[in-house]
Amino acid sequence: MTDIDVKIPISPVAQPVDPPTNWKAVGGGLAFPLFFVIMFCLCYVSAFHSPMPNQAPIVVVGPPSVTAPLIDGIEGTPGDKFDIVATDSVADAISRIDNRDAIGAIEIGDTVTAHIATGAGASTVSVVTNVAQSIADETGQEVTVIDSAPVTARDSSTVGLFYFLIVCTLGGYLTITVLSQVAPRMRLKEQYSVLAGAAILTPLLAFGITSIFMHAFGASFGEILQLLGIAMVYTFTVGAVSILLNRLLGQAAIFAVLTVLVFINFPSSGGAIPVSFLPGFWQHIHSFWLGSSAMEPIRSVIYFGGNGAGPHLVVLGIWLVAALGLTWLVAARQSKKAVAQ
Repeated sequence: MTDIDVKIPISPVAQPVDPPTNWKAVGGGLAFPLFFVIMFCLCYVSAFHSPMPNQAPIVVVGPPSVTAPLIDGIEGTPGDKFDIVATDSVADAISRIDNRDAIGAIEIGDTVTAHIATGAGASTVSVVTNVAQSIADETGQEVTVIDSAPVTARDSSTVGLFYFLIVCTLGGYLTITVLSQVAPRMRLKEQYSVLAGAAILTPLLAFGITSIFMHAFGASFGEILQLLGIAMVYTFTVGAVSILLNRLLGQAAIFAVLTVLVFINFPSSGGAIPVSFLPGFWQHIHSFWLGSSAMEPIRSVIYFGGNGAGPHLVVLGIWLVAALGLTWLVAARQSKKAVAQ
């Protein structure tokens, strides 16, 4: 027999062809980093670019004949930096500091005494002591400093609580962001259940880890419980606001969530820079926004015996009730619409 070579033609393997780039989708996706850059610059830089006193309340203590010309000199400085209150009672001045109605007091006597509150922020200490020193230079006296709300050596920058607030915020809204991706059809009650767990766990973990470095801010057991309670309500409220925005806006909710809970929330909170050093717009936002409604009570509990926390806690409660109520209304309307279809 004759060997016959049989050649079987082999078709070339088809190479995968990359689909054409969907530039419209790319453009839409790049809108998010562009939005982030613009909003970060607008909000953070506008709030923090030049921290200086802005109607910062200071008490001047002493006989009117002595304090009147000094007050005129302070108020005569360029800009509307200070809101001066005169009193002849040291107890009244200290009460104003403790109740968070003043950032400090300057007592005129045999010496010039600067009553400060380090827990209100390092910026406030610097301003009060500088004003006291300028008065002492004019009168030829020495300056004595008394701290009504001292901080621990581990918290000398006074921003530890602000970092704690940031973590609680992230724990609240990232929980809902993840749920909206991995379980978009999760029922509302289930979302709130998961959120409640995150609202309990996040502050506990954050405070536990923070305390390794901050030594629990030198707080008592009762103060720690109050701090954790406020933080848990705040974290749950942040998540509830996120649920509402996701229900309203769907995939576009991330823009609104970041705007409400990051870009506006942190600069206006008074955590990084005391509210008396923020521009007027941010001071106004501070009076009713979510972050400040937790930041100020937490600061009050740790450094001021809880004084001045009440009004801010009311604001926090309003945010929570409003988020829950509006979400219920939106969910009810969406359910009716789905049944009608």
